[in-house]
Amino acid sequence: MKKLANVILCCAIFIAQGGCGTGQDVKAAEEHVTNFHQQLDSQDFVNIYNQADPKLREVTKTEEFIGLLTAVHKKLGNVQNATRQSFYVNFSTSGSTVRLTYQTKFTEGDAQEVFTWKKNGSNLRLLGYNIQSNALILK
Repeated sequence: MKKLANVILCCAIFIAQGGCGTGQDVKAAEEHVTNFHQQLDSQDFVNIYNQADPKLREVTKTEEFIGLLTAVHKKLGNVQNATRQSFYVNFSTSGSTVRLTYQTKFTEGDAQEVFTWKKNGSNLRLLGYNIQSNALILK
């Protein structure tokens, strides 16, 4: 019985520590989204790409990524408000990822953005960016 109590206690401590790490990871990812939006508004697309995770840069050519961000900024304008809708944190042996979904109001339309951040040590790097907006298609 005492062993079972110790196992339960250890599990509770492990879960509590994991929960704290999750909160810290989400907060850090939110700060990175704010920074991303500031760079997007100032059309600092090259730095967004250069600061991204190497895996993103391996599968996406510089010109393609910059072209996407240019189109987003040209058609939607500056970010007016961004509200996080959900988050998902995945811990694995190859590292952690944090995915945040935002409902974002731009000057020229609304969009849903999904940011995926790869955690390496205490650093987060952009691993994926997805945006859905009717304004991107119709303008």
